[in-house]
Amino acid sequence: METVERHKRVGLVLSGGGARGFAHIGVLRVLEESGIEVDVVAGTSIGAILAALYAHGYGAEDLHLVASGLKWRDIVDLSLQGGLIKGEKLGQFLSTYLPPRFEDLARPLAVTTTDVESGEEVILFEGDLISAVRASSCFPGAFQPVELKDRTLADGGIINNLPVEAAAFLGASFTIASDATPPRRSSYSDGQEDGNWWERMVATVRLERRSPMVQMLLRSSDIMQSILTDIQYTMHPADVLVKLDMPEIRVESFREYDRIVALGEAAARRAFGAAGLLGAPAAEAGERRATAHDLGS
Repeated sequence: METVERHKRVGLVLSGGGARGFAHIGVLRVLEESGIEVDVVAGTSIGAILAALYAHGYGAEDLHLVASGLKWRDIVDLSLQGGLIKGEKLGQFLSTYLPPRFEDLARPLAVTTTDVESGEEVILFEGDLISAVRASSCFPGAFQPVELKDRTLADGGIINNLPVEAAAFLGASFTIASDATPPRRSSYSDGQEDGNWWERMVATVRLERRSPMVQMLLRSSDIMQSILTDIQYTMHPADVLVKLDMPEIRVESFREYDRIVALGEAAARRAFGAAGLLGAPAAEAGERRATAHDLGS
């Protein structure tokens, strides 16, 4: 039986989604268990961070250790200028775990950003890795945008939260996409009854979406992002899609980290099972490479 190495260049795509993106770690666990070797990686926002770490050689359990030990103070530095958060601490965090340039990664990587002046999607795949990942992760209104290559760049999820075409840009002929985009249909609460005024104010500062105004703004953003992602996906579909609906999990639900990872793993098992990619015993998964038959050839 011929192997995928001869006929398939496998691309992994990780979406944005804030805290919801931690579900990608569960997806990576199942991907590694399946024995499929990824050739190229693409991502945006938190997906860009995890994609960069994965492209550098960190496995699912490595990412779990890094993410589970992460504290807000490790990446948050307040600003009074273009966003609430400067992004310098995020850059320092990335520099601790990543090399300075794309060319130093173990696998080819593409991250997507948005030019906030022209409104164009910008795919970055060479040169300054840290600035590129920072730019892709600049949630609008929260992080200051990044000046890079004579452009003002911010979160790639503004235009396309699941950049399947970025993996194709790197030559992928078979794509596996993990989509943590907030769903279009979800419960909505204005937060009026969630505790007294002090508890609601503290919860808002902690980014737990209890303020009615913040709740409405973020929910509106979720809906628009979901619609745009659906449109983009119809033009650039993946071969295998792990849809991480999780309607009860919000982009700021960082405290539910363990549950989010578990939900990602469960969703990946369903999607991979349906695609026929979970046939190998766990003991063999690390020793084999997926075959063309496994990938639907």
